[in-house]
Amino acid sequence: MSQNARLERTAAALQEGQLDLYLATKTSDIRWLTGFSRVFDAESAHALLVAAPAAGEPQLWLHTDTRYSGAMRPQMAGVLDRLDDERKAHSQFLAESLGELTRPGGGSGARESATALRLGIEADLPLYAFRAITKALDGVDGLHYELVEKSDFLETLRSVKDSAEVATMRAAQAITDAGFKHMLDYLKPGLTEAEAAIELEFYMRRQGSEGLSFATILASGPNSAVPHAIPGARVLQAGDFVLMDFGARLDDYCSDMTRTVVLGTADERQRQLYTTVLAAQTEALAMLRPGLEKTAPQLHVNQLFAAAGFADLTHGLGHGVGIDIHELPVLSVKGEGCLEVGNVVTVEPGLYETDFGGVRIEDYGVVTVDGFDDFTASPKELIELRS
Repeated sequence: MSQNARLERTAAALQEGQLDLYLATKTSDIRWLTGFSRVFDAESAHALLVAAPAAGEPQLWLHTDTRYSGAMRPQMAGVLDRLDDERKAHSQFLAESLGELTRPGGGSGARESATALRLGIEADLPLYAFRAITKALDGVDGLHYELVEKSDFLETLRSVKDSAEVATMRAAQAITDAGFKHMLDYLKPGLTEAEAAIELEFYMRRQGSEGLSFATILASGPNSAVPHAIPGARVLQAGDFVLMDFGARLDDYCSDMTRTVVLGTADERQRQLYTTVLAAQTEALAMLRPGLEKTAPQLHVNQLFAAAGFADLTHGLGHGVGIDIHELPVLSVKGEGCLEVGNVVTVEPGLYETDFGGVRIEDYGVVTVDGFDDFTASPKELIELRS
């Protein structure tokens, strides 16, 4: 999917939502719409105004600052209609832009009458930003507007990945798989969780990762029963479960994988937990296909857990992955709708027993016409690391 195709889909969504304009302030949305590479960081410093045209592609007017505009200008041809890096508030940029776009000859399909201009905004826009926008727009002479809150407007479009996005995430996962292979040789009793996590992160950076998808989870022994444990000073010991949830980032796109190994020889209880989780993940992965209800895989996993004598999964079974580590769609008992071709999702069942340990196994890949293409190549059989 080219940037033109993304713009066409956005134009169609504007029309369907009966919007004249949409204001995007989330960096991941702006990254997706512009396609700018190696520009954005973790700071929210940008506002993108998407103006619906009378016909063709929407206009894109971007407000940023001089820390980023130099990297944007070489990539903006054919993408942005305007790049504004003047020192001013996003609300002032928006007021100036709407004043220009709604003047006769302003070049937009926006209404130029007393009919209210419908401006889509993010439903979770911070209150201070909402107040600044309304104050600025109220100050534009002759502007009649209506703010329309939209949940997941661009996120829904982003949930269907194109071939370039899939290729990038597949490459990011190759780095992640290499990181796991390296850790099988590195892990040993006597290391702290923090030391092991740092080694994993550094190794992925040396293999070409441009950053982390999220803060690495590396938990040992009883800590592995905490799904989002933070690596700390606990020393790895023989007989421990070691749970690793991690991912590489490449060209702003994330990978995501979890593997659980045993230091030494697994006992009977560890084997039971592991084989139950692996069977659940295997069956859930086999279910994935277009048209599958998003609730179905987790409901099936819960049934498998119950049959084995365990309680329901305590977290969602999976989530979308892309520019953000958590995107749409969501695979859980609260999921809505059905999977589509191009959805990239994780499948990550887990069982956790307080004061004993936990197992989680996670792959991710893309929903295809025929089913599911798993990006993850790392082995999933129970690995016992014997020195």
